Amino acid sequence: MSDKLEVAIKLMASAVIAYMFISILYLYVAVGEKWNLVLNALFDNRVHGAIVISVSSAFFVGFLAVVAAIPVAYILTYSNIRGKHILEMFLIDLPQTFPPVTEGLVYLLLFGRFGLAYTYVAVIIAKFYVSAPFTISFAARRFYEIKESGVDVIARSLGAKTSHILSRILLPMTFRDLIAGFSLTWARAMGELAATLIFAGAIPWVTETLPALIYLASRESPEVAIAASIITESLSIAALLSFRFIARKGE
Repeated sequence: MSDKLEVAIKLMASAVIAYMFISILYLYVAVGEKWNLVLNALFDNRVHGAIVISVSSAFFVGFLAVVAAIPVAYILTYSNIRGKHILEMFLIDLPQTFPPVTEGLVYLLLFGRFGLAYTYVAVIIAKFYVSAPFTISFAARRFYEIKESGVDVIARSLGAKTSHILSRILLPMTFRDLIAGFSLTWARAMGELAATLIFAGAIPWVTETLPALIYLASRESPEVAIAASIITESLSIAALLSFRFIARKGE
């Protein structure tokens, strides 16, 4: 009976794994004989602009997420404020489940009056909300684990100040988690569409990202959309593998 159950589990796992891999890799197969059209589209000026906007904004968001994650994780770990679990939900869980298109509208109403709508800054703002929680989550979890170990308590008993705790204990021990969070934040920022499209629009070389280009060009210029899709997918895979390699090298 147990052998049959194990076989069933392996079959179910194999089906899920196959589904995931097909979802990721089928794009390269679907191109078929259209690779020449796709390669030509790679030299399209609009595609180049979308690459620059997407990659640069994703790195900005990743950097800001790391900067923001450290104080937020510290507060979530060491503060005694009431409703900390609710605060954690609003900072980590809700942004990952909240409809991005709704958040884009919120930002349009909130910051549009200040002239931020349809600017590069709007791209950063829209991407940050939906992407930063990954880094915050990783950092907060690691900070909590360090607190549970009691290492920081020992350091404080020996006279260490908060600056020493952060620079010599929390940050060094959280480095790999920050890299992991940064990689997921970067990848999520690369793929963000709805909030960015509503708040920042899709102005070539200003606010048009690769996902926006894919969406807008999918009917008019499918080869451009396919080229942008391949670039987005390839960059995300390469970046995640690179970040994982860096994190493992630091072990």
